[in-house]
Amino acid sequence: MRSMIKLLAALALLVATFSQHTIALADDNFHSRGQSSTAFFSSTDPSGCIVTNVFVFASEEGFRSPPEPGETASWTEFAISQFDVCTEPLTVLLDAEGFAVLSDADFQVSRKLDFAALNTTANAFDEVSRTWFEVSIHLTWTGTGPLTHQNNTTHFNSPDCHINAHFNNPFRDAEASGSISDGTTNFTPEPSVEAAISSSNYGVVIVGCN
Repeated sequence: MRSMIKLLAALALLVATFSQHTIALADDNFHSRGQSSTAFFSSTDPSGCIVTNVFVFASEEGFRSPPEPGETASWTEFAISQFDVCTEPLTVLLDAEGFAVLSDADFQVSRKLDFAALNTTANAFDEVSRTWFEVSIHLTWTGTGPLTHQNNTTHFNSPDCHINAHFNNPFRDAEASGSISDGTTNFTPEPSVEAAISSSNYGVVIVGCN
């Protein structure tokens, strides 16, 4: 569930940023709807010394602020780290982050949030070697828990400013498996430690707030 909390925090930050940007508008409304998957993997090599951690997030979001036409964005971001825990102090072998824009075919989520698939390639930058490398991602998520809903409604009212916001987030715990590989090493040889499939529906209405 920690990955789910990270996702919700990221969405809250996105909304806060948007609200700050639009607060100068007399009247405005914004709506976002999308689906996403998160997964955290951790594995240890046969020697017991090399620990690999991977975090993956993939999302497809639609944004609309009438009367402007809507826009859709789909992307994935991930982090890969490797440590030699048998040295003192431990040695950081890899500390990489990557990002990729996705096509519709790259990321798929079922309507019931019981299955998701991510298939793409992305570039990652390693802070240890200061080099870029290509990563191939082929992951599937399978729902393992019941569908849970999180709903939140907030209101802000002052003589010259009224803001109403509503957030609806159905999600399901899941297990992710597959490969994230640089062509030599599969960084996710074991199923995920934590994973989730979720959808979000967020709306903000701003009146006044000059």
